[in-house]
Amino acid sequence: MKFNNTIYNNLGQFAKLMLFMGVLLLTSQHQTWAQTKVLVDNVSAISPNDKVGGLFGPYNMPTVIDPNNTLVDDDNYARLLASPGLVAGIASYDGFIELEFPATVPANTWSYVRMEGDASLFDALLGGSLGNLVGGLLGVVLTGEQVITIDARMGSTSVLSRSSTSGFTEDDVRFIQDALGNNYLAIRPNQAYDRLRINNDIGSLVGVGNEVELDVYSAFYFDSVGGECGRPFATSFDGDGGIGISLLDVQNQNLNNAIDTDLNTYSSLQSGSIVDLSVASSLQQSFYFSSPGSDDNTLNIKIALGSSGLASVDLISGIQVLLYDEDDALIYTRSLQSGLLNDASALGLLDNGDPITVTFAPGIAFSRAVVKLNSLLGVDVIGDGIKIYDVQRYDEDVTGCDNPLIAALPTATTGPLEMPSCAASLLDFENVDFPGYAVDGNNESYAVLNADAGNLLTSGPSSGFVKMDLGSVNAGQITYVRIGYDDDVLDRLLGGTLGQLVGNLANDLLLGNQYIQVQAYDAGNTEILNLTSQDFFGGANGNASGNVTLVEDNIGRPYLAIKPSAAYSSIQITNHVTAVLPTGKQSALHVYNACFETGTEPCFSANFTSYTGSGISLSLAELSTAGVTNPYRAINENSSDYSEINLGVAGVAASVYQSVYFSQPSQTGDHVKIRLSLEPSALLSLDLLGTYKIKFYNGSTQVGPDYNLQSGLINNIDLLGLFGSGGSVTLDFESPGIFDRVDVGVESLVAVGTTAPPMRLYEVSRYGDACPIVITPSPFEDSLCLSKIVDSENADELQNLTDEDFDSYATLNSGAGFLLGSNQFQGFVEMGYDQDVAAGVTTYVRIDFDTSILEGLISGSLGNLVSGVLNGLVLGDHYFQVDVKNNTYDVSTGDVTSSTTIASASSNAASVGGNNMIRVVQDAAGRYYIAVTPDQAYNAIRITDVTNSALGLLAQPNTMNVYGMCTEISEDRCLDAFATSYEYSGLNLSVNDVSGAGVTNPSYAIDDNTQHYSEISNGTLAVGTSTKQWIFFNTVSNSSDIAVIKFKTGGGGVDVDVLGGLQIKAYLGNTEVAVFDFGDGIINGLNVINLLNNGDTVSLNFRPGVNFDRISVGVETLVGVAVFPPVHLYGVNKLCNRSYLITNPMIYQKVN
Repeated sequence: MKFNNTIYNNLGQFAKLMLFMGVLLLTSQHQTWAQTKVLVDNVSAISPNDKVGGLFGPYNMPTVIDPNNTLVDDDNYARLLASPGLVAGIASYDGFIELEFPATVPANTWSYVRMEGDASLFDALLGGSLGNLVGGLLGVVLTGEQVITIDARMGSTSVLSRSSTSGFTEDDVRFIQDALGNNYLAIRPNQAYDRLRINNDIGSLVGVGNEVELDVYSAFYFDSVGGECGRPFATSFDGDGGIGISLLDVQNQNLNNAIDTDLNTYSSLQSGSIVDLSVASSLQQSFYFSSPGSDDNTLNIKIALGSSGLASVDLISGIQVLLYDEDDALIYTRSLQSGLLNDASALGLLDNGDPITVTFAPGIAFSRAVVKLNSLLGVDVIGDGIKIYDVQRYDEDVTGCDNPLIAALPTATTGPLEMPSCAASLLDFENVDFPGYAVDGNNESYAVLNADAGNLLTSGPSSGFVKMDLGSVNAGQITYVRIGYDDDVLDRLLGGTLGQLVGNLANDLLLGNQYIQVQAYDAGNTEILNLTSQDFFGGANGNASGNVTLVEDNIGRPYLAIKPSAAYSSIQITNHVTAVLPTGKQSALHVYNACFETGTEPCFSANFTSYTGSGISLSLAELSTAGVTNPYRAINENSSDYSEINLGVAGVAASVYQSVYFSQPSQTGDHVKIRLSLEPSALLSLDLLGTYKIKFYNGSTQVGPDYNLQSGLINNIDLLGLFGSGGSVTLDFESPGIFDRVDVGVESLVAVGTTAPPMRLYEVSRYGDACPIVITPSPFEDSLCLSKIVDSENADELQNLTDEDFDSYATLNSGAGFLLGSNQFQGFVEMGYDQDVAAGVTTYVRIDFDTSILEGLISGSLGNLVSGVLNGLVLGDHYFQVDVKNNTYDVSTGDVTSSTTIASASSNAASVGGNNMIRVVQDAAGRYYIAVTPDQAYNAIRITDVTNSALGLLAQPNTMNVYGMCTEISEDRCLDAFATSYEYSGLNLSVNDVSGAGVTNPSYAIDDNTQHYSEISNGTLAVGTSTKQWIFFNTVSNSSDIAVIKFKTGGGGVDVDVLGGLQIKAYLGNTEVAVFDFGDGIINGLNVINLLNNGDTVSLNFRPGVNFDRISVGVETLVGVAVFPPVHLYGVNKLCNRSYLITNPMIYQKVN
């Protein structure tokens, strides 16, 4: 689960206003959320006036004083008296009062009698089944001095009666305490009743002539409206086994502090000793709500260890949260370790004695919550126990009751299906947080399926599942369940049989012990499919009941593709964890939705992919190079992107294939266009080319023969020469039959040790008479693009620069010529607008170039620094030049009459701190651009491809692709981020010093895959250096707009000083206009440092208060301060005074 916290920052008065409104809301919550008490309104009976003052009177004194005080809900009371009397029981008396409700109380309704008496006795009664033990410490015996009895009646007939002599430990009678420390006797008969009788009597140890008192304040029950929100009404504690409690333990409990309104006070749940180490022991504090609430309730618990330095896996695993329904049936169990997702940084917080807040969302109504502390057999880990600061329940459907630790639901995104039909209801679930999110119609919210291998401290293994109702689905129809899981497991599952080999080599440490179970049921709830990822769902083709495959969509989101062989109506997904020993291993499986395709568009593009392998029997180390890297990139919108298919070092008859799936079968005569290239540096031969294969399938049945690459050539040209040039080749195939899947791969059919080079797969698309080739749309909202080719040289396919296809390009050619530059040639193209573009407006020139060079250039100054130190010819061998111009043209001929160069840059020249006017950037799809932002008006840009003349005779010619140039002219200030890059500052180091520094996958911070992120790291850079990622918007936001920045850190090691190294800034052009001020780490009362240390995802609302069009997120190494941990940047979006939903719906804090 992505876990989220939203923090608000505003430069100005708005934050103060919102903080005031938050305080106002909090202070009004009690009245908004509270249920109505239904008070007794009649004293129907009291004990007789038979108290005797002594042998000589007075006589006939009342045994109940001020009985009518019980009819008002205040601090006045009726006092019930009891005494053993004089010698031999003479003149003994007891006191009772019978209180009648205005109407009959329904069966199974709790009623509460507020009362006070002997403090030690009451403390013992609060201890539940530990009452006798506690009483002994306090010097009281439950059967001793005072006996309290409650009797629920219907008229004169008793329906439930219980006495303190046996302790109020049953499910239907409890002794509890509220937030103010007031004590209550609670009773819930299973029959209707209309009155309560409370009796105060004497025990066997009361001395002759002594008197015991019981003060009864009021009696009431809660109506059935409200009560979903807020803190519990009351609390108590209990324990079992060989627990030992000291007098100090009891005196220091302060149970009510956990439910009061002070977030800094706490109850203490601890045991100073374990009486019997041969018996598993436990202590628990129960929290009682005044109503069962609703299925939408969530629960926050703020908790800390009793003292610092005590945290361990055993102790954390021994702390459980249990929830009970209104019938007191256990409905939910989570260990604290599971609740924290086994986060080592959170463990560090607990070890420091700091509190953390954990949220639970069981998806089912609950009336009682329990925090339980367990001790291992033979081991005392309870020690100083735990501190419970706060317990609160929330309900998003109740106005003003949103859980402040749960971010708003994210905006749904475009899914991979044409017309999806998705599960809209749950049939069953267990051990799930936010279960409803799996069927809420939002493909970005998710249910969290919890699984635990069990722990010696608690219980055996537990699993979590959701069963989703799909209606009626035909046999063979695929349902796609989007999931999030452990990346290692997903990577292996995506590799099919090849991943299975990796799992086997790894002794199933991941796949066998942490696995997914998929079950399908028919309309009669009969199981028709049951497969698990332990054996890769039965292999590539499953079994007779159907098959399950892990696939990726075209932006890299993972799905379970479930294809039962029979008609079905529901799917159940279960998360399992097992272990040889119950060590507390746990996992969380995220389930976003379950959908199947109902669309019929035959031209719908390929939307899923996976890969598989066979015949490989190598070691785990040798296998690491085999497989498919980034499979989804072969079907995404970036025509410059590719997956890489690699056989590694394999023996005879080994293979690796990438499968590309279409949601609809092909039509007769359909073709498949496949664009690919081979490793440019590889030595190719005709034998090796013969190892690359193309296969067509309809379902799992192959259609036609295997095809080699030569079969896809339109003209019989030199295929070996085409690949030898290092460029991509587009092949065309026509299947002999209907197909919905294409496999592209490589087989090893040659001698051992001779391996085909890796294949880069750029595109697999289908077209035909009814489905023409689709032209890629422009990513600009409203663009102004080049209108003319001003000049060119050594450039091919120039017409592509002015067509409507965003993926068509011109190719610039360059070569070194002979030694010392003789016969050197360059290629260039100069593109012009038909009007001037204003200063400060960015033009984007999309390009293809050597990927490793572009990866360096996107880092601005770092790319130049690394290339210069590591190898001066990395960028100098082959490079490009950019010239930004303002031309004057002859009106009649269109020729250039004069030209002024405004800015120039070369990719082989260092530019410390980056170039503010000319940068290399990536868009959300990962496409590369030269971004030009001059400080003067301009109307033309020249791109020149150059090969270093010093390379001489043996140097191969080089090429560069230019797609065109455009600028955004839309005035919509709410456009999403368009591009990104990153750079360093303060660098004056060797290349070794920047090891580990930089930004990984920068485009992931602005793409549509909410499971993707870039990683910003300063590595081991010295003081005064920084790394920042730029996020560029094509339109300017106004002063009221917000930048929503979603990120988390690696967790741990953040304090106030280190937090200063996290820098989030807003810019207008190149001018810095605002900085997010973290201050002391407390923002609107929220401890940001704890959140970051906990490794939680944070959605930070940054309102610069001025116009801006860029955001930077970076880390800086400060003097005397530890390096800020790597930042995972999930997204930077705009909030423009319109409805907007932020980030994923998980379980940590936001401040509005």
